[in-house]
Amino acid sequence: MVVASGGVFDLVFGLPLHPLVVHAVAIMIPLAVVMLIAALLLPRARSVLRVLAVLFSLVGAVSAWMAEQSGEALENRVGYPGEHAELGEIVTPLAMALFVVTAVWALASRSAKPRAVLIGRLFAIAALSVGVAAVVVTVLAGHSGAAATWEGRLFAQQAVATSAHPL
Repeated sequence: MVVASGGVFDLVFGLPLHPLVVHAVAIMIPLAVVMLIAALLLPRARSVLRVLAVLFSLVGAVSAWMAEQSGEALENRVGYPGEHAELGEIVTPLAMALFVVTAVWALASRSAKPRAVLIGRLFAIAALSVGVAAVVVTVLAGHSGAAATWEGRLFAQQAVATSAHPL
């Protein structure tokens, strides 16, 4: 969905929403995976950690969707960001899948019935797999966005500073 300039995902207090929202994605997706891993490794704390894993994955999925929408609004203002947009479009479905499989795992892991235990184990493996993929793609998308935004500016400023102050 492309949002025209001036839409709800465009500007907040005169600044683009996108760089603000992407920070939530970059924090919540890895944090959800860390909570999932901790819940799997620490059975005594599992009841609290699984709730946190589901909560963080939900916030990560919503934030990823908002980042995609606000990224499209920003694209309408500044142009196509190339690889960053392509990677960003992968983060949203991965984040949503992470939420779904983590929620199913959390529900199944509450039961001691053999069938629920098997389902819980299968969904734990799925959640870990999707979680690792989501973290990797989130990092790659974030890096490509940061590089697109800052790389030329930093090197240009460094060159100016070096030529202005020779050794």
